[in-house]
Amino acid sequence: MAMASAGYDVATRSFDAPQMQFLVVDAHVTALLLSGRIGEAVDVAERFLQQAIDLPGMAPLLGAAIAGRAALGAGRLATAVSHLGPVAEALFAAGESNGSAYRYQLPRTIAVALQGSVVDAVAALDALKQRRHSWRFLDYEWAVAHAWVAVCQGAVSDAVKTVLSAAETARADGQFGAEVWCRQIATQLGDRSCAPRLSELEAKVEGPRVRLAARFAAALHSGDAAELASVSEDFERMGDLVAAVDAASHAAIEYRRTDRRGSALGCSTRAEEIARRCGASTSALRQASESLPLTDREREIATLVATGLSSRAVAERLTVSVRTVEGHIYRAMAKTGAGNREELLAMVSRTQKDQELPR
Repeated sequence: MAMASAGYDVATRSFDAPQMQFLVVDAHVTALLLSGRIGEAVDVAERFLQQAIDLPGMAPLLGAAIAGRAALGAGRLATAVSHLGPVAEALFAAGESNGSAYRYQLPRTIAVALQGSVVDAVAALDALKQRRHSWRFLDYEWAVAHAWVAVCQGAVSDAVKTVLSAAETARADGQFGAEVWCRQIATQLGDRSCAPRLSELEAKVEGPRVRLAARFAAALHSGDAAELASVSEDFERMGDLVAAVDAASHAAIEYRRTDRRGSALGCSTRAEEIARRCGASTSALRQASESLPLTDREREIATLVATGLSSRAVAERLTVSVRTVEGHIYRAMAKTGAGNREELLAMVSRTQKDQELPR
């Protein structure tokens, strides 16, 4: 990271050295996370946090903010929330106008959504909207926050559209590292379209993430369960625990489709174990763990209806007709043997409750 070294050198000679150093560290950690050098990102953030304790003004608070972002990238969700929550609230209460509250409410919202509480995720997103800043270079992260909250609510297809749109915007803006991250998330959510573009990006983007994301997308596209399991292990080694959960979950789903139940159980058990370590609750994990014989669309619609939305509200959310929503519900009832709509929704709610992970 030659640019980071040059930035630190400039910051040391700056009149406002602490503030300049903070900006350089923030940019350095962002680059490391997007490239997949997650262990390095955590180390840089933790070193700065220790240094910032003795610096004047807001430096200790901002040191915690950077450490929180690094923790999120590593899948340490409880740590991320514990660092980022107080920072975002303190900056907002102080009436800052430079966008810092927005900058750190973004990862906080993502972390809360990944923990799986709909109420907390929606509240975090509402707070984020109140602090929206005009920084375009963070538009991809704004989209990722919206996407993970949508996943938390059960609107997975909505989330996929959001991150794929963000990936295209990042591509147009030359933010190729951000594009890789968005396409990786789309793959985690079950989208099978990203392999060709991620393969192209291997020639443009440095670091291990792009190669691993490309393998993930190709394996999901071809339904290669063994490769998905291998990708999960490599994500864990890289330090992206949430992606490791999702890759293992997709491996379990693919093994189950070919009736290899032992392999499926092994992968789903591994996914659940990693999820407990990082505190994540994702759509792929829920799908790998559940026993209801539903398609992705049937599951999505039943989940949304189970949250209290009417068929018309679900149709508007997913941009489909009410008749389509009712048709999916009818087929889900037939598959599960539910005698009526209420019984189906009870099954879905019970399955979700059984899959909640201890915090």
